[in-house]
Amino acid sequence: MRNLGIRLFCFLACFLSVTVNAANLAQCKQHQCLAVVDAGSTGSRLHIYSYDLDETKTAININELWSKKVKPGLATLEANQTSINTYLSSLFSNVPEDNLSVYFYSTAGMRLLPQPKQKQIYNLIQSWFSSQSRWQLLSAKTITGNDEGLYGWLAVNYKLGTLKSNNTSIGVMDMGGASVQVVLPVKNMEGNTDVKQFELYGRPIQLFIHSFLGLGQTEVTHQFLDTDSCFSEEYVLPKGTNAKGDAYACAREVSNLMNAVHRVNHIVQPVIEANPVTNWFVMGGMAELAQTKPFQFSNYQYTNQALIEQANSQVCQQSWSNLNQKYPNNEYLYGYCLFPAYYYALMVDGYGLQPQQTVNYIPSNQGNDWTLGVVLHRLG
Repeated sequence: MRNLGIRLFCFLACFLSVTVNAANLAQCKQHQCLAVVDAGSTGSRLHIYSYDLDETKTAININELWSKKVKPGLATLEANQTSINTYLSSLFSNVPEDNLSVYFYSTAGMRLLPQPKQKQIYNLIQSWFSSQSRWQLLSAKTITGNDEGLYGWLAVNYKLGTLKSNNTSIGVMDMGGASVQVVLPVKNMEGNTDVKQFELYGRPIQLFIHSFLGLGQTEVTHQFLDTDSCFSEEYVLPKGTNAKGDAYACAREVSNLMNAVHRVNHIVQPVIEANPVTNWFVMGGMAELAQTKPFQFSNYQYTNQALIEQANSQVCQQSWSNLNQKYPNNEYLYGYCLFPAYYYALMVDGYGLQPQQTVNYIPSNQGNDWTLGVVLHRLG
């Protein structure tokens, strides 16, 4: 179903304290609205959505009205009231709407913290909200990786208009900084703890959802910073030697982590083989990478083979000094040899996708985020 790849839309790329997509929030006088915070590993994003309810009390006509991001990640802050107050005041400043309910959901960055530290931070968050008359905090917690995967799958399928149809099978891969999620519809897997059943728009849905904590882009990068093959020619590694980039060799190194340590292939491949996916969609870091120079893809689609080939020729085998001159002011450029090798290892060697298999991503001018799925699931 090729034209699904044309109906796509992706992760919003935001910057510190910069508001984007400022729509007319007078819609909140005509429709219902709520706010969802995605407190991720590298930053927090505030999203405001408008919606209506159908006869089943399920959200319809969902629109993102406003979005904002601040850095760094919540989990990196000092756990004191001053730090939390300053952070939240920045995140919620200049929002052109009052009296909104808020779901404050943290993801894998917070999952990596001990429970006592998490509890301390949430107590500080509760204290800040208790002093704010403009916001009604409905929930503040660290969601599970499986919840995050569910919300992402719902968000993509809502955008595609497939939630009321059984005609196609959509799989979603969400690539975060600290964790990754893989979600796909399945049949006859009762008893599997990774399977979730629910109803939406009167339709029964059964999904396989698995999250791998520690396999997000940032966490994996930390484990390969001294690997010669994973960085551009002449890039100086922490051990003091120059890298000699080879994306294929780097992918083989990362594959050992994926499968020998985390057993990704054993967990995911049998499920996909028994429940073939018609169309795959990727969210998060991989979607951002596909839309960033020097990578070039068309029709909001790519293959992992094309990705690793471009990485090898355009980044890994280029000198680091030349790359810096050609693509200045890109804080992630250093990883453009490693990241494609990592995604290839995860999707091909781990999940079992064919190297030439088409993967769809969502263009950045169409706001799409797992937080949209919160509106559907919390109200569905």
